[in-house]
Amino acid sequence: MKSAVSRVVVAVSIVAALGATSACGGSGGDDGGKSRKPGAGSAKGGDAAARLEKAALATGDVKGYEVEKPKGAGNPGKAGNPGKAGTAGKAGKADPAMCAPLADILGTGTGTDTGTGSAPSTSPRPEAYVSRTLTRTDDKDSTTTRVGLSAYAEADAERLMADLRAASKAKKCATFHVGGHRYFGVRLAEAAEAAEANKPNVGGDEAVSYKLAHPMGEYVARQTITVVRDGGTLAVFDASNLYDPEGVQHDREAERNGMESVGTPKADEDPKVAAAIVDAQLGRV
Repeated sequence: MKSAVSRVVVAVSIVAALGATSACGGSGGDDGGKSRKPGAGSAKGGDAAARLEKAALATGDVKGYEVEKPKGAGNPGKAGNPGKAGTAGKAGKADPAMCAPLADILGTGTGTDTGTGSAPSTSPRPEAYVSRTLTRTDDKDSTTTRVGLSAYAEADAERLMADLRAASKAKKCATFHVGGHRYFGVRLAEAAEAAEANKPNVGGDEAVSYKLAHPMGEYVARQTITVVRDGGTLAVFDASNLYDPEGVQHDREAERNGMESVGTPKADEDPKVAAAIVDAQLGRV
């Protein structure tokens, strides 16, 4: 039976492998101060990268969370090069093809150069990209959240959101493949969750939120993804946890024996994008 430590190690490894929020995901943009609001439009080269880096979350911005900058991922890049964001295995074209926007958000698809060797996509490339990983500082929640920010021209950002919304609603994308990866259970999140991600007090022109999962050996990695557009800025919030059937059974046995359980997420416990994280990040865009 796996120890708590071994399960945590596996969970961390899977989160690293996800490389979430890379390709089309998350953003921040600028057009030299001429757009209707700070987040709208786009900036060229280093200006966009510097803006995103300044807007990215840091430890202390969200109470109860530690914020880390992924190594070799989400660093401000040149225009059209968001930096490598993980190696989730051999990538390729999404099947069905209309599911490509979902794959791009995950960083395993055909959009930007995510370091996976994937083929070029028809999706617009961000002018700059940064990402951060947030984890709880206590043991109350095993959810890990990646936040990505990307800079686009506003028209490109609007197009990406439309494509993403269409793919998340399509029955053909309930299950899709990218290379050797299989994603299933794709569905829009509850309306209340999507509304929570787009509160009037933090801005945002539109938002879409959906859930999915994929097998990882004997485990199931689950994700809840919320994408918010503010002008030319896309902010992607990707909350993930790990369903470990053996770990759940171990917790039940511990409880029966009067011992404290680890709190392994159960089969029906999808990860949630914390409103505090969304508020903090959109407040800085």
